Amino acid sequence: MIIPGILFVLGLLCLIKGGDWFVDAATWIAEAFGIPKFIVGATVVSFATTFPELLVSIFAALDARAAEAL
Repeated sequence: MIIPGILFVLGLLCLIKGGDWFVDAATWIAEAFGIPKFIVGATVVSFATTFPELLVSIFAALDARAAEAL
């Protein structure tokens, strides 16, 4: 019971730190290319957050189980 709890906390910390790195990288991209941060937030960040759902839908469609992915 204690090991799953430790793994959960460790995974949560990694998720938080990974999100922090992602936002920092998106901000760096915006500054490096002179793009407004709003545009980067509306495109790069939104694409990256919906990418997992896109992959699941694509793999389900290729496996002929598209109805199960919904």
